[in-house]
Amino acid sequence: MNKLNTNSLFDIQVFVLLYESLNATAVSQVLGVPTSKISRSLKSIRHSLDAPLFIRKQQGFERSSFADDIYPKMKKIVQLAKKCEQIDLNQAIVRKRELIIACPPTLSLNLLRHLQKRSSKENENYVFHIKPCNSNVGELLKQQRVDIAVTYSAYNTEQLFSTLIVKSDAYVMVARQGHPLLTATEPLSLIDILDYPYISFAGNELDDVTDPLECYALDTNSGLNVVAKVCLLADLMLQLEHSNAIALLCYQDAIEFLCQRGEIAALALDDVLCDLINQRSGQYHHYITQTRKSGSIPNWLNDEIQGYINSNMTLPVGGGNEKTE
Repeated sequence: MNKLNTNSLFDIQVFVLLYESLNATAVSQVLGVPTSKISRSLKSIRHSLDAPLFIRKQQGFERSSFADDIYPKMKKIVQLAKKCEQIDLNQAIVRKRELIIACPPTLSLNLLRHLQKRSSKENENYVFHIKPCNSNVGELLKQQRVDIAVTYSAYNTEQLFSTLIVKSDAYVMVARQGHPLLTATEPLSLIDILDYPYISFAGNELDDVTDPLECYALDTNSGLNVVAKVCLLADLMLQLEHSNAIALLCYQDAIEFLCQRGEIAALALDDVLCDLINQRSGQYHHYITQTRKSGSIPNWLNDEIQGYINSNMTLPVGGGNEKTE
Protein backbone atom coordinates (compact mmCIF):
# COMPACT_ATOMS: atom_id res chain seq x y z
CA MET A 1 0.00 0.00 0.00
CA ASN A 2 3.04 2.31 0.32
CA LYS A 3 3.05 2.75 -3.47
CA LEU A 4 -0.46 4.19 -3.55
CA ASN A 5 0.93 7.71 -3.77
CA THR A 6 1.90 6.96 -7.39
CA ASN A 7 -1.79 6.86 -8.30
CA SER A 8 -4.01 9.84 -8.98
CA LEU A 9 -7.44 10.55 -7.59
CA PHE A 10 -8.73 9.62 -11.05
CA ASP A 11 -7.29 6.09 -10.68
CA ILE A 12 -8.99 5.68 -7.32
CA GLN A 13 -12.27 6.92 -8.77
CA VAL A 14 -11.99 4.41 -11.61
CA PHE A 15 -11.50 1.60 -9.11
CA VAL A 16 -14.53 2.65 -7.04
CA LEU A 17 -16.85 3.01 -10.05
CA LEU A 18 -15.69 -0.26 -11.57
CA TYR A 19 -16.11 -2.04 -8.24
CA GLU A 20 -19.70 -0.76 -8.04
CA SER A 21 -20.74 -1.33 -11.67
CA LEU A 22 -18.41 -4.11 -12.90
CA ASN A 23 -18.70 -2.48 -16.32
CA ALA A 24 -15.76 -0.60 -17.88
CA THR A 25 -17.95 0.95 -20.59
CA ALA A 26 -20.31 2.40 -18.00
CA VAL A 27 -17.36 3.81 -16.06
CA SER A 28 -15.95 5.47 -19.18
CA GLN A 29 -19.33 7.08 -19.87
CA VAL A 30 -19.65 8.40 -16.31
CA LEU A 31 -16.15 9.89 -16.39
CA GLY A 32 -16.35 10.99 -20.04
CA VAL A 33 -13.14 9.29 -21.14
CA PRO A 34 -12.33 6.45 -23.57
CA THR A 35 -12.40 2.87 -22.27
CA SER A 36 -8.68 2.64 -23.09
CA LYS A 37 -7.99 5.25 -20.41
CA ILE A 38 -10.05 3.23 -17.93
CA SER A 39 -7.92 0.18 -18.73
CA ARG A 40 -4.65 2.10 -18.29
CA SER A 41 -5.83 3.56 -14.99
CA LEU A 42 -6.91 0.17 -13.69
CA LYS A 43 -3.57 -1.33 -14.74
CA SER A 44 -1.71 1.48 -12.94
CA ILE A 45 -3.51 0.99 -9.64
CA ARG A 46 -3.20 -2.78 -9.84
CA HIS A 47 0.54 -2.42 -10.41
CA SER A 48 1.03 0.00 -7.51
CA LEU A 49 -0.92 -2.22 -5.10
CA ASP A 50 0.73 -5.39 -6.49
CA ALA A 51 -2.45 -7.40 -6.11
CA PRO A 52 -5.31 -8.58 -8.35
CA LEU A 53 -8.38 -6.33 -8.16
CA PHE A 54 -10.80 -7.77 -10.70
CA ILE A 55 -11.08 -11.02 -12.57
CA ARG A 56 -12.16 -10.47 -16.18
CA LYS A 57 -15.18 -12.51 -17.27
CA GLN A 58 -17.11 -12.79 -20.55
CA GLN A 59 -19.92 -10.64 -19.19
CA GLY A 60 -17.76 -8.14 -17.28
CA PHE A 61 -15.65 -8.35 -14.14
CA GLU A 62 -15.63 -10.20 -10.87
CA ARG A 63 -14.32 -8.57 -7.68
CA SER A 64 -11.31 -10.07 -5.91
CA SER A 65 -11.20 -10.49 -2.13
CA PHE A 66 -8.50 -7.82 -2.02
CA ALA A 67 -10.81 -5.40 -3.83
CA ASP A 68 -13.49 -6.15 -1.25
CA ASP A 69 -11.04 -5.23 1.52
CA ILE A 70 -9.87 -1.90 0.12
CA TYR A 71 -13.14 -0.67 -1.39
CA PRO A 72 -14.49 1.03 1.80
CA LYS A 73 -11.32 3.11 2.20
CA MET A 74 -11.17 3.99 -1.48
CA LYS A 75 -14.80 5.02 -1.37
CA LYS A 76 -14.11 7.37 1.54
CA ILE A 77 -11.30 9.02 -0.43
CA VAL A 78 -13.65 9.72 -3.34
CA GLN A 79 -16.39 11.01 -1.02
CA LEU A 80 -13.95 13.36 0.70
CA ALA A 81 -12.78 14.68 -2.67
CA LYS A 82 -16.39 15.40 -3.67
CA LYS A 83 -16.96 17.31 -0.44
CA CYS A 84 -13.91 19.44 -1.21
CA GLU A 85 -15.34 20.21 -4.64
CA GLN A 86 -18.54 21.46 -3.01
CA ILE A 87 -16.72 24.08 -0.93
CA ASP A 88 -17.40 27.53 -2.32
CA LEU A 89 -14.11 29.34 -2.07
CA ASN A 90 -15.78 32.60 -2.98
CA GLN A 91 -18.35 32.56 -0.22
CA ALA A 92 -17.99 35.31 2.38
CA ILE A 93 -16.91 33.21 5.33
CA VAL A 94 -15.74 35.50 8.10
CA ARG A 95 -12.83 33.95 9.89
CA LYS A 96 -11.82 35.33 13.24
CA ARG A 97 -8.17 35.55 14.11
CA GLU A 98 -7.06 35.54 17.73
CA LEU A 99 -4.85 38.36 18.92
CA ILE A 100 -3.10 37.76 22.24
CA ILE A 101 -2.30 40.88 24.24
CA ALA A 102 -0.34 40.76 27.48
CA CYS A 103 -1.22 43.60 29.83
CA PRO A 104 -0.89 44.23 33.58
CA PRO A 105 -4.26 43.47 35.23
CA THR A 106 -4.04 46.83 36.97
CA LEU A 107 -4.91 48.74 33.80
CA SER A 108 -6.66 46.27 31.48
CA LEU A 109 -10.14 46.68 32.98
CA ASN A 110 -11.83 48.18 29.88
CA LEU A 111 -9.14 47.50 27.29
CA LEU A 112 -11.05 44.57 25.78
CA ARG A 113 -14.18 46.66 25.21
CA HIS A 114 -12.18 49.42 23.52
CA LEU A 115 -10.44 46.96 21.20
CA GLN A 116 -13.71 45.27 20.27
CA LYS A 117 -15.32 48.60 19.39
CA ARG A 118 -12.33 49.65 17.27
CA SER A 119 -12.25 46.27 15.52
CA SER A 120 -15.93 46.62 14.66
CA LYS A 121 -15.35 50.16 13.38
CA GLU A 122 -12.53 48.89 11.16
CA ASN A 123 -14.85 46.10 9.94
CA GLU A 124 -12.31 43.49 11.02
CA ASN A 125 -13.02 40.34 12.97
CA TYR A 126 -10.70 39.43 15.83
CA VAL A 127 -10.95 37.44 19.02
CA PHE A 128 -8.94 39.36 21.61
CA HIS A 129 -7.27 37.36 24.36
CA ILE A 130 -5.96 39.65 27.08
CA LYS A 131 -3.67 37.88 29.52
CA PRO A 132 -1.62 39.16 32.47
CA CYS A 133 1.99 40.16 31.95
CA ASN A 134 4.61 38.07 33.66
CA SER A 135 8.39 37.90 33.85
CA ASN A 136 8.44 35.67 30.75
CA VAL A 137 6.65 38.15 28.48
CA GLY A 138 9.78 38.81 26.41
CA GLU A 139 10.20 35.13 25.55
CA LEU A 140 6.48 34.76 24.83
CA LEU A 141 6.72 37.61 22.31
CA LYS A 142 9.75 36.04 20.63
CA GLN A 143 7.95 32.69 20.42
CA GLN A 144 4.88 34.45 18.94
CA ARG A 145 2.72 33.18 21.78
CA VAL A 146 1.90 36.82 22.52
CA ASP A 147 1.28 39.31 19.71
CA ILE A 148 1.81 42.54 21.63
CA ALA A 149 2.38 43.53 25.26
CA VAL A 150 1.92 46.49 27.57
CA THR A 151 4.88 46.51 29.93
CA TYR A 152 6.27 48.63 32.73
CA SER A 153 9.82 48.11 31.47
CA ALA A 154 11.47 48.67 28.10
CA TYR A 155 12.59 45.64 26.10
CA ASN A 156 15.01 46.86 23.44
CA THR A 157 16.88 43.91 21.98
CA GLU A 158 17.71 42.53 18.56
CA GLN A 159 14.24 40.96 18.38
CA LEU A 160 12.09 43.24 20.58
CA PHE A 161 11.49 46.95 20.87
CA SER A 162 9.43 49.11 23.22
CA THR A 163 7.74 52.47 22.72
CA LEU A 164 7.02 54.65 25.74
CA ILE A 165 3.32 55.50 26.03
CA VAL A 166 3.07 57.54 29.22
CA LYS A 167 4.41 57.94 32.74
CA SER A 168 2.23 58.15 35.83
CA ASP A 169 2.20 61.75 37.07
CA ALA A 170 -0.80 61.90 39.40
CA TYR A 171 -2.14 59.56 42.09
CA VAL A 172 -5.43 58.99 43.83
CA MET A 173 -5.62 57.53 47.33
CA VAL A 174 -8.37 54.93 47.84
CA ALA A 175 -9.60 53.67 51.21
CA ARG A 176 -12.79 52.45 52.87
CA GLN A 177 -15.54 55.02 53.25
CA GLY A 178 -15.14 56.92 56.51
CA HIS A 179 -11.38 56.37 56.66
CA PRO A 180 -9.67 58.99 58.88
CA LEU A 181 -7.57 60.31 56.01
CA LEU A 182 -10.68 60.88 53.91
CA THR A 183 -12.41 62.87 56.63
CA ALA A 184 -9.40 64.97 57.65
CA THR A 185 -9.95 68.72 57.54
CA GLU A 186 -6.31 69.60 56.89
CA PRO A 187 -4.56 68.96 53.55
CA LEU A 188 -2.82 65.59 53.50
CA SER A 189 0.93 65.19 53.72
CA LEU A 190 3.04 62.15 52.90
CA ILE A 191 3.72 61.74 56.61
CA ASP A 192 -0.01 61.28 57.14
CA ILE A 193 -0.17 58.68 54.40
CA LEU A 194 2.88 56.76 55.65
CA ASP A 195 1.22 56.36 59.07
CA TYR A 196 -1.30 53.88 57.68
CA PRO A 197 -0.98 50.31 56.38
CA TYR A 198 -0.33 50.30 52.66
CA ILE A 199 -1.49 47.96 49.89
CA SER A 200 0.63 48.01 46.76
CA PHE A 201 -1.53 47.62 43.67
CA ALA A 202 0.67 46.70 40.73
CA GLY A 203 1.01 44.08 38.06
CA ASN A 204 4.60 44.50 37.02
CA GLU A 205 6.22 41.74 35.01
CA LEU A 206 9.46 42.16 36.95
CA ASP A 207 10.19 41.35 40.58
CA ASP A 208 11.99 44.53 41.60
CA VAL A 209 10.36 47.37 43.58
CA THR A 210 8.24 49.50 41.29
CA ASP A 211 5.44 50.94 43.43
CA PRO A 212 6.02 54.73 43.48
CA LEU A 213 5.30 55.12 47.19
CA GLU A 214 7.59 52.19 48.02
CA CYS A 215 10.30 53.84 45.96
CA TYR A 216 9.79 57.11 47.81
CA ALA A 217 9.94 55.39 51.21
CA LEU A 218 13.18 53.62 50.29
CA ASP A 219 14.78 56.74 48.85
CA THR A 220 13.91 58.87 51.88
CA ASN A 221 14.43 56.13 54.47
CA SER A 222 10.82 56.50 55.58
CA GLY A 223 8.82 53.75 57.19
CA LEU A 224 6.09 52.20 55.04
CA ASN A 225 4.01 49.31 56.32
CA VAL A 226 3.22 47.29 53.21
CA VAL A 227 0.60 44.75 54.30
CA ALA A 228 -0.26 43.27 50.91
CA LYS A 229 0.60 43.36 47.22
CA VAL A 230 -2.27 42.67 44.83
CA CYS A 231 -2.92 42.99 41.11
CA LEU A 232 -6.66 42.19 41.02
CA LEU A 233 -9.23 44.88 41.76
CA ALA A 234 -11.51 42.47 43.61
CA ASP A 235 -8.69 41.57 46.01
CA LEU A 236 -7.85 45.24 46.55
CA MET A 237 -11.51 46.11 47.24
CA LEU A 238 -11.87 43.39 49.88
CA GLN A 239 -8.61 44.36 51.56
CA LEU A 240 -9.57 48.03 51.74
CA GLU A 241 -13.13 47.44 52.94
CA HIS A 242 -12.01 45.41 55.95
CA SER A 243 -9.03 47.43 57.16
CA ASN A 244 -7.56 50.88 57.65
CA ALA A 245 -5.17 50.27 54.77
CA ILE A 246 -4.85 52.65 51.84
CA ALA A 247 -3.63 52.31 48.26
CA LEU A 248 -2.48 54.73 45.57
CA LEU A 249 -3.84 54.31 42.05
CA CYS A 250 -3.23 56.13 38.80
CA TYR A 251 -5.89 54.48 36.60
CA GLN A 252 -9.30 56.10 36.30
CA ASP A 253 -11.13 52.89 35.35
CA ALA A 254 -9.80 51.09 38.42
CA ILE A 255 -10.79 53.95 40.75
CA GLU A 256 -14.28 54.14 39.26
CA PHE A 257 -14.69 50.36 39.59
CA LEU A 258 -13.78 50.40 43.29
CA CYS A 259 -15.97 53.36 44.19
CA GLN A 260 -19.01 52.05 42.31
CA ARG A 261 -18.87 48.44 43.44
CA GLY A 262 -17.36 48.63 46.91
CA GLU A 263 -17.64 50.74 50.01
CA ILE A 264 -14.62 52.68 48.83
CA ALA A 265 -13.92 56.40 48.49
CA ALA A 266 -11.12 58.16 46.66
CA LEU A 267 -9.07 61.29 47.26
CA ALA A 268 -6.91 62.78 44.49
CA LEU A 269 -3.49 63.85 45.81
CA ASP A 270 -2.42 67.39 45.04
CA ASP A 271 0.40 68.09 42.64
CA VAL A 272 2.93 68.78 45.39
CA LEU A 273 2.48 65.30 46.91
CA CYS A 274 2.57 63.64 43.49
CA ASP A 275 5.79 65.47 42.61
CA LEU A 276 7.36 64.30 45.89
CA ILE A 277 6.44 60.69 45.14
CA ASN A 278 7.85 60.96 41.63
CA GLN A 279 10.97 62.93 42.51
CA ARG A 280 13.41 60.04 42.21
CA SER A 281 12.73 56.49 41.06
CA GLY A 282 8.96 56.69 41.28
CA GLN A 283 6.42 56.73 38.45
CA TYR A 284 5.10 53.83 36.46
CA HIS A 285 6.39 53.75 32.89
CA HIS A 286 4.03 52.23 30.36
CA TYR A 287 5.40 50.78 27.12
CA ILE A 288 4.06 49.04 24.04
CA THR A 289 6.41 46.09 23.47
CA GLN A 290 6.46 43.90 20.38
CA THR A 291 8.75 42.02 18.05
CA ARG A 292 10.54 43.86 15.30
CA LYS A 293 8.77 41.55 12.82
CA SER A 294 5.11 41.91 13.74
CA GLY A 295 3.55 42.44 10.34
CA SER A 296 0.42 40.43 11.16
CA ILE A 297 -0.74 42.99 13.76
CA PRO A 298 -3.33 45.45 12.40
CA ASN A 299 -2.05 49.00 12.05
CA TRP A 300 -4.70 50.47 14.35
CA LEU A 301 -4.00 48.16 17.31
CA ASN A 302 -1.02 50.12 18.64
CA ASP A 303 -2.89 53.41 18.38
CA GLU A 304 -5.94 52.03 20.17
CA ILE A 305 -3.95 50.55 23.05
CA GLN A 306 -1.92 53.73 23.49
CA GLY A 307 -5.03 55.89 23.30
CA TYR A 308 -6.81 53.81 25.92
CA ILE A 309 -3.89 53.88 28.36
CA ASN A 310 -3.38 57.62 27.92
CA SER A 311 -7.06 58.33 28.55
CA ASN A 312 -7.07 56.00 31.54
CA MET A 313 -4.33 57.83 33.45
CA THR A 314 -5.33 60.11 36.33
CA LEU A 315 -4.61 63.78 35.73
CA PRO A 316 -3.06 66.39 38.06
CA VAL A 317 -5.72 68.19 40.10
CA GLY A 318 -3.84 71.31 41.13
CA GLY A 319 -3.16 72.50 44.66
CA GLY A 320 -6.10 70.96 46.56
CA ASN A 321 -7.07 67.37 47.35
CA GLU A 322 -10.19 66.31 45.46
CA LYS A 323 -12.47 63.70 47.04
CA THR A 324 -14.71 61.28 45.13
CA GLU A 325 -16.94 58.46 46.25
